[in-house]
Amino acid sequence: MKEKVKPTKILYEDQKELWEKASSYILKLIKNQPCVKEAYIWASLAEGQFGIYEEEYQGRLASDIDLVIVLNENESIPKSWKYLHVEKSWFKLYKLGIFEYKGNAHPIDGLLVSPSIHDIRRMKEMLDRRSKRLM
Repeated sequence: MKEKVKPTKILYEDQKELWEKASSYILKLIKNQPCVKEAYIWASLAEGQFGIYEEEYQGRLASDIDLVIVLNENESIPKSWKYLHVEKSWFKLYKLGIFEYKGNAHPIDGLLVSPSIHDIRRMKEMLDRRSKRLM
């Protein structure tokens, strides 16, 4: 089966304002969670390439927010964070919520990293030059 080509993305013109609002929203979402040891925004939002697709892509029109969280493994993950049954060598994928911006719903994808079982070296490679640390 041929994978669908990613459609053109129309970027928000105000990437700096967007970053301020999104990072503030996400910090409020995670700052009081004992399971969060470190947090990074990765890919399009961190790179100033955030926006809306010209046509639906993977069931949505809006860019998603990739939030990488290194876990404090002694603490529980909030029940509101929904495991999506996707696991890679360096994370498990969770849905953490939605960030609303200019009438568009941007999913917040949590890439949760458990240091005892995931490949931290791979995580650091993926984050290199494509992320901004939140905490």
